[in-house]
Amino acid sequence: MMSLDQRSTAMLSHLSQAQGYISVDELIEKFNVSKRTIYYDIEKINGWLSDNDLKPIQHVRTAGFHLEDKDAALVPKKLERLQTWHYEFSIKERKAWLAIYLMARDAPLYLEDLMEKIRVSRNTTIEDIKQLKEELVRFNLHLSFDRKDGYVIGGDEDDKRKAIAYYLQHVLPQQSWRTLLSQLPSILSDKNDGFGLFDCNRLSAIQSILTECETKLNIQFTDEFLHHLSFRLLLFGKRLAYRKYIYINQAEKDVLRETKEYDAAQHISHQLSILFQVDFPEDEVVYITKHLLSSRIQFSEDLLAPTHFKDTKLLSEVVSNMVTDFQRYSCVFFENREEVENHLLLHIKPAYYRVKYELEVENNAVNSIMEKYHDIYQISSKVICHLEAAAGKAVSKNETALIAMHFGGWMEKIGAKPAHRRRALLVCTNGIGTSRLLLHQLEGLFSTVDIIGCYSLRDYEKKPIDSDFIISTINLPEKDKPVFVVSPVLTDSEKERLLQKVNALIDAKQQRSSVQAMMSMIKKYADVFEEERLHKELTQYIYKPTAPPKDVTKPELSELLPLQHIQMEERVPDWKSAIRLASQPLRKADSITASYIEVMMNNLEKMGPYVVVSPGVAIPHARPEDGVKRLGMSLLRIKNSIPFTDQGTHRVHLVIVLAAIDGDTHLKALSQLTAMMNEPGIKETLFSTNSPEKIYELMQAYSD
Repeated sequence: MMSLDQRSTAMLSHLSQAQGYISVDELIEKFNVSKRTIYYDIEKINGWLSDNDLKPIQHVRTAGFHLEDKDAALVPKKLERLQTWHYEFSIKERKAWLAIYLMARDAPLYLEDLMEKIRVSRNTTIEDIKQLKEELVRFNLHLSFDRKDGYVIGGDEDDKRKAIAYYLQHVLPQQSWRTLLSQLPSILSDKNDGFGLFDCNRLSAIQSILTECETKLNIQFTDEFLHHLSFRLLLFGKRLAYRKYIYINQAEKDVLRETKEYDAAQHISHQLSILFQVDFPEDEVVYITKHLLSSRIQFSEDLLAPTHFKDTKLLSEVVSNMVTDFQRYSCVFFENREEVENHLLLHIKPAYYRVKYELEVENNAVNSIMEKYHDIYQISSKVICHLEAAAGKAVSKNETALIAMHFGGWMEKIGAKPAHRRRALLVCTNGIGTSRLLLHQLEGLFSTVDIIGCYSLRDYEKKPIDSDFIISTINLPEKDKPVFVVSPVLTDSEKERLLQKVNALIDAKQQRSSVQAMMSMIKKYADVFEEERLHKELTQYIYKPTAPPKDVTKPELSELLPLQHIQMEERVPDWKSAIRLASQPLRKADSITASYIEVMMNNLEKMGPYVVVSPGVAIPHARPEDGVKRLGMSLLRIKNSIPFTDQGTHRVHLVIVLAAIDGDTHLKALSQLTAMMNEPGIKETLFSTNSPEKIYELMQAYSD
């Protein structure tokens, strides 16, 4: 029997949902592997399809890979009934399962036991144990072997539970609760009850307890977090039953008892004590409070209500400072700043507790975010200092990427409002940051579609759907509406395919006559055996967009700030004169209007010296609609610095005027300028030189 691993299972699922041909390049882009690996996985998938009496994936050189509709429809159920020996763990999954089994064991586990659990050879298991041993160091844990006790993970209970929470993220599929439970037998291999580590009755009971907790807290967890927390509590309960206790210092307990999450944790602990037939000490109640505070949520009715809880006040300040700095570094204004801050606070609150209590989050989209939204990620990395100062700990790349996704969503929002559209609904299980970024990607992609809202999976399953079609990050059962499955971060290939499918759906009436005419011509000269499928594929082919939407090219620093836009002055009377003089090259180039200069000065008078982005450097700017005709920058070097306040503070040598056309196109040049200014000795050279050519040479060097 042919086995499927994590990637080939995901690839088969993707192909079964495609409703058409998928090119090799799209699979390479989506799964981030080589062409050789794609063909290897397709061969593995075809072996599995053959074992399950399904036709193999077809490959047409000019079109791509395709799975017959009848077979594609059977794939999801076949995957749900996947037998244990048909599923092959990836190395990441194997290490995670080893860690979980060793920390949830109730009897010694030896090499042969672990080989059976992860279903690989002796040598592979030994290598996996070696790698896990090295990996556990990050949690201050150590893995050792004892002849009597077998393999043992040693360390503090708090660190072990952090590791459990981390490794669970690597092994739980992102599916509905029902699908997740149905897949457990294929994932686990314990011969006693088919579920091994997990008791499904207890899991369902824990999920019900947490759903009650949502009502108590007036929140809704993301689907993904609800599933993960259910598994965490099951494993924590098992450890407590084995007398593995958590200990929390008194000062921390005193603070956490003041939160409404503590009241909910008391209710949860009482229910769990009945479920596990074990007492939950006060420290365990407080520990559950930490996890509730760090939860990723879909919405919260109480978060923005007036409160005296000091952490909420602290985090409101953090969010305000982050938005202020983000606007300063990106040189954009959020007109709906209050809305931006409210949504960011909804994300920052649990992020703060995850960072503070080291409950690490795994973000599978982090590499996509860092690559596709590089400039926004870099700016987010600069403003994250406010969260780090509040939490007293460094923020990981994963958490930074989630915050960048939030800002990325709002950056894409800047610009013209979308026209009237068809109604579409977004279903996303990954939380607010991801859904907002995807929401605004979709709004920018379609000119005639209105995304009417973002639902969690549970909302989708419970509520009636009033839309023309559904866009989802996971496979969904259709409710008389077409469902299009996408990644949380859309690639260019996925944008093209989605446009193709949606255009085919929207323009169905217009298409009908032309496609029908082609069908008539084909039937005159050929026998058509599957008329409906031919009609469908002709429709998708004819109305395929000519090209996917391309990102606007972001110019380099040396392109945006040419030599003729650099001026030198010994001194100027005041900051207003400096801004007027620095703006003249842009006025001469007809990049800005005279009113743009006045708005820049008015903004400075209202908001203070926010344009002084680092000692000695100011970047005055205003909104695109305040008088920008064309993207551009100009620079004025003032040898005798001038203050940018009436009090004589914030003295400036360099005035760099920015004329931005949107919230994004100038960011590459701006990040290059920032990198140049951060280099030791560069600013001093810029302040003292009398040569425009010298300044331009430096900008060319940092534009590479």
